Amino acid sequence: MGARRLGLLLRKGGGIILAVGGIWLVVGALPHFLWPLALGVLSIWFGWQLYIFERY
Repeated sequence: MGARRLGLLLRKGGGIILAVGGIWLVVGALPHFLWPLALGVLSIWFGWQLYIFERY
């Protein structure tokens, strides 16, 4: 039971870190144009998907 809870915590924590990193990339990349912006949006989406992922 403890390993399951730890896995859930690590997955949600990883999702939050990826989402924050993606937001940072988007905000920092707006003047630099498209590649970092796209990478940031992808990081936000992937981080959110990782955060909401539930294992059954």
